[in-house]
Amino acid sequence: MFITLYNRNFTVFLAAVTPDMEGIREELKYVLDNASIEIIDGNDVKAETVDAAILAADCSVHLLGKTDIYSPGGDGYDTMAGIQFRNAKGKCGKEFKMFVWNPEPTVNSANSYINSIRRDVVENTFYTDKPSPIIFVEDIRNIMNVKQSESQRHEPTDIFFLYNDLDSDTANGIYNMLKDFQKVNKLGINMSSDMDYNSYISDQLADSQIGVVYYNYAGDWAVPFARQIWKDTGGSSSKTPLLVTANSEHAKEDDMKAFKGIMECTVDEQLRIPLDIKVFLDKNNQK
Repeated sequence: MFITLYNRNFTVFLAAVTPDMEGIREELKYVLDNASIEIIDGNDVKAETVDAAILAADCSVHLLGKTDIYSPGGDGYDTMAGIQFRNAKGKCGKEFKMFVWNPEPTVNSANSYINSIRRDVVENTFYTDKPSPIIFVEDIRNIMNVKQSESQRHEPTDIFFLYNDLDSDTANGIYNMLKDFQKVNKLGINMSSDMDYNSYISDQLADSQIGVVYYNYAGDWAVPFARQIWKDTGGSSSKTPLLVTANSEHAKEDDMKAFKGIMECTVDEQLRIPLDIKVFLDKNNQK
């Protein structure tokens, strides 16, 4: 396989948050780091240097929770999250984008300030309440990057093995066990690349006996990804059967309800997954 990538690096200003959102902010920062996105940490920025810090970024990311970022105590003073939000809002335009994330949609009084923020959005402000930081970061990348067509060479193979790069350690362990006995073509979906994988995946699946989507941590990404592949390659009429397999260390059987009646799926121990894949391959070769 030969793929030419077009990368555009960009810098995110990760704004400070109210105390109730600190844990989720740390999860988001971890995903941004793993996606090789450069971060300016708003927690390290003083009020008098907010303007310069935001100007040094290409976009900003703001998390909303249950606490009003504007004058939560009713005393007329913004939190640091509010100060940074106002400043970023003033920068929005053609050259600067603002991403607002409300991962735990709130109700009652907290909802009123969020609704007020949503009503008052400006150009190039993007609001989402998707719960997954992985999906949120992918949305940021898709908006910040212009994808170009890739050139690639697909080839006949037994198993086309797909996974998110966040799971590369365990995925490579499975690949290394499989490749000793079968011809395997693997593809790690890299969140730090702005390649459009769709055409290559469709072509390579058509040249494979089976397709496998594996995940360990990245279930929020893998489930909709597998459903989209299934749909894009012909659904139940596709000539290449698709297996979704997950590491039981982090995945749960409930995750697989989305695939009921659509495609086969397994949740198993890491060391047993290569055998599950081999059984799926052999079963489909006998048809």
